[in-house]
Parts: sequence; C-alpha cells; structure tokens
Amino acid sequence: MTYRGVTYNIPIDMYLPPPYPSRPPTVFVRPVASMAIKKNHRHVGMDGQVYLSYLHEWKPTTHELGELAMWMSSLFGSEPPCYAKPVNASSSNGSAATNGQHNPPPYSQATTTVPLHSHTSSQGSSAYSSISTVASSTIATSITDNNAIEERRRVIAQEVADANLAVETARRADAEEAQMEADRRRIQKEHEGNLSSMRAMATSKVQFEIQTLFQGMKEELRLELKNQKQLEAGKEQVEHLIKEGDERKAQLQKGNEEIEESIEGLEKWLAAVKEQQNSSADIDNNNTDNGQTKADLMALPADTHSAQMLALSSENAAIDDCIYFLDRALVQGSISPEVFLKEVRRLSKRQFLAKAHLIKIAKLEQQNIGDTDIM
Repeated sequence: MTYRGVTYNIPIDMYLPPPYPSRPPTVFVRPVASMAIKKNHRHVGMDGQVYLSYLHEWKPTTHELGELAMWMSSLFGSEPPCYAKPVNASSSNGSAATNGQHNPPPYSQATTTVPLHSHTSSQGSSAYSSISTVASSTIATSITDNNAIEERRRVIAQEVADANLAVETARRADAEEAQMEADRRRIQKEHEGNLSSMRAMATSKVQFEIQTLFQGMKEELRLELKNQKQLEAGKEQVEHLIKEGDERKAQLQKGNEEIEESIEGLEKWLAAVKEQQNSSADIDNNNTDNGQTKADLMALPADTHSAQMLALSSENAAIDDCIYFLDRALVQGSISPEVFLKEVRRLSKRQFLAKAHLIKIAKLEQQNIGDTDIM
C-alpha cells in the first residue's frame, strides 16, 4: 500500500475454501512483531480478519483475487490497519494479550467468513476519534510543536474523510451496479417474454397457414380425384359408344351389301318384266293384226266414277301382286327383312287409301242409283 507518498508492505494471508470460487476467500492481516492491529478499524477486526464489501458481494463471474488485492491496497492506503508499536513495548504474545491485542487465528481455524456488517466499525466521529488517537500518540513521540500536531490532525481527518467518501462512492457504485444488473435482468426477462410471445404468434400463424394450405391441397386433390373418376366414366362411355358405332357400322355395311344385292335382283327382275312386257306387246300387236281385240279395249268406263273405280281396282290388284313378289323375294333371300317391312308398310298404306276411295265411290254410286229410282 502507499501511505502519504511512502510504500509499505503489510503481510496478508488468503485462505481459499473448498467451494472457491463460489465462496469468497478468507483474508487475514498478519502483522509482524513490531506492529499491532488498530482498534475499531473499519475493515479489519482485532483477530486480523478483513471485512470488505467486495468480499461480502463476492460473485464468481465478476470478482477475482487481483481485484481484491487492489481494493485492500487502496483502502489500507487511506486508513492503515496496523501501526508501529512503541520501542519499549513488549513483542511477546503474553504482553500483547495483556495490552488487549489479539493475534490472527491459525490456518486450521480460518474456515468461515463472518458477515461484513458484524465487524464494521461506526462511522463519523468514532473513526475520527480512533485515527486522531493513533495520530496523537504517534505524533507525540516525534513532534512537540502543538501547531504541527494540529496540522497533522487536520490532515489525518481530511484523509479519513476522503477514505470514507471513497468507501461511500464504492458502495454507491456497487448499488448502481446491482441496480443496473437488476434492470438488465428485467429487460432480458421482458425480451425473453416478448420473444416467447412473438415465437408463439409466429408458430400460430405458420400453423394456420399450413392448415389453410393443407385444406386447399386436400380440396384440390378431392376435385382432381372426382374429375379423374368422371374422365374414367366418360372414357368407358366413349369406348362403349365406339364399340356400338363399330357394330352399327358393320350392320350398316352388311345392310348396304344386302340392299345392293336386292337392287341388283330387282334390276334383273325389272329387266325380265320389261322383256316379258315387250313379248306381250308383240303378241298383242300380232293379235291385232290378226283381227283380235286387245284386253284394254274390252273394258271402257262409262263415266268418271267408273274410271276411278277401274284405276283403283287395278292399283289394288297390282299392290297385292307386288306384296306377293316381295314375299317371294324375302323367302329367297333377295331382300332383307328391313327392306321388306318398309316396302310392305308403304304399299299397305297405298292399298288402304285405294280401298277406302273405292268404298267411298261405291257409296256415291249407290246414292245416285237410289235418287234415280225415286225420280
């Protein structure tokens, strides 16, 4: 330590307990035989143990032995824990015990650390009185001038006041540091709370977006499956229609072939009929030339109704003949059933109309004959 511009060495013992650095070290001042520990010292007990706020507020993460040594050097430089014994004072343990002085305990007994407040000396006038007493005894042995003594006392009092101010400043700095640490923890806690809230909100939003996307994809997949089923059903229908079309096409081709065969047969039949008609015409011409009368000239209608009845009767007979020959052609396989039915339906309709017309004309003729008889 440096006291009044002069450097002094004070023996110090540091004991590190087993839980160190979780627990602070135990520090003792070990004065030599020519020195004694001051009574009512602010930071050192009569057993030599050092009591500092640095030890009381020890933290393994922020406190260390080098910084502890600097603290002790600064505090002991402003207020030394030891003083030099008078020359005639005994240096034995017995005389030290008689004078009320206590030696520090051995290493085996230095296992615990006493709280700081239990050995803190009173401030203000007590500290000033202690320093003044020590200073007076020291100055009395070396200086006899009263003015010098007063000046020395004033200087010591000023140094004590400065030391107390330094201690108060250190305590205030410790309190501010503790407050800053509490504020930092509070801010960190709020930050962690905000971070947790933001994380929860982000998680909820992401889950909602994923759920919405999942529902959309599920609905889209359902529609795709539905469309696929419809396409498969449509494909089956198209294949069925194509199959039916092919079958219908085959039937139409077969019917077309049958129609062509029927047309060919009819053309042959018409050719034969024409040939027969030509032969009949030749025969009629020959008969006419021979003085024979034609069959068409044998029946001549006398009036319009008779001509209509003759024409309708001829048409009816011709339709019967045509149906007969169609039946023969169907039996022979010259025409298909569809063609046969179609032609029979058409001829039957014409035959029905001819017969109905004949019946109507017959009624009119009967009515005319009745009117003639009445007249």
